[in-house]
Amino acid sequence: MPSTKTTKVASLEQSLTFFCLIICLTIVAHLEYRPSWDTRTYHMEYRKRRRATVEHIGGTWGVGSDAALVFDRWMRIIAGRLRTEYGSTINQFWVLLVTSERPGMPITAAANTLELNYTTVAECVGQLALAGALEKTESEDDSRCALITMTGAGERLMDTLDRCLISIAKDALAPLEGKRRVQGLRLFFEVCVRLDKKRMAGNLVRGDSAFIITCQQIAVEFGRLCRQYHLSEIQGHTLLAVGQNGCISMRALREKLRLDAPTLSRAVSRLVERGLAKRIEGASRRETNVALTASGLQCASSLAEETDSMLARLFASDYGSTVFRQTVNALRASLEEYIQHH
Repeated sequence: MPSTKTTKVASLEQSLTFFCLIICLTIVAHLEYRPSWDTRTYHMEYRKRRRATVEHIGGTWGVGSDAALVFDRWMRIIAGRLRTEYGSTINQFWVLLVTSERPGMPITAAANTLELNYTTVAECVGQLALAGALEKTESEDDSRCALITMTGAGERLMDTLDRCLISIAKDALAPLEGKRRVQGLRLFFEVCVRLDKKRMAGNLVRGDSAFIITCQQIAVEFGRLCRQYHLSEIQGHTLLAVGQNGCISMRALREKLRLDAPTLSRAVSRLVERGLAKRIEGASRRETNVALTASGLQCASSLAEETDSMLARLFASDYGSTVFRQTVNALRASLEEYIQHH
């Protein structure tokens, strides 16, 4: 028979063991516990963790990203109008315009003047020749030196396209009046001069031409930057827009980019597939938010920096100036107005 003292010791040991077990379970439960945050709390914590990066993108880089979006959207409007209403392209218009200045010029000379690659110009010439807008005289020595001359149908087509482009430029530049309009046009002309655009001659020396050339140049160069990251232009703009906001709803993103729901959904899905973005449930089942992953933030920062450098190269000392900002703001306002009425 165990003594009373031994029994008390054993009982005490059992109590201590049970007490230690309770403490251990409490600690484990505490370590495994994760607060069930609601969506707003999650967003607040997410923004705190990424605040430095987001503020940099939204502040310094936001100027360039927003400007690139505005110019690119206007270029899409120009291209869309020419395609849907006349079955033409902006490069076909440039070919017609330069041919009207120099009848009988070789295709290679047209490509050199327009600073487009030969293949692009040759395709435009072929399409215009089939439409009866140009006559092409083949060279016996070199097919690249075929001579092109505008026909009567070509003159009528050029005038029609010209009126369409003038109308679009008028809508785009409408908010700029008086001194601000002069400053805005000077901004575009100096971009063309800085690029040494040989096409700026004769009938091409007009404010609307300088505006269109600037839009096209920015759209082309932004597209080139996006392709370096294996992104489409729409995906690039989406990446930058999400990066500026840290976390943004699909509805707000659609309004910012002015895209239809299916187009935006495809762009976001592609970014998610590549691990650059992630979807986050909103306050309701129908609300979805988008945020960038660490890889997405890195990609967005690189793209934003290169976009910023590209615009700084085009606009030089005017980039980021008061004139630049007021001109971009005017183009953004006219873009909103145009989209609402078309």
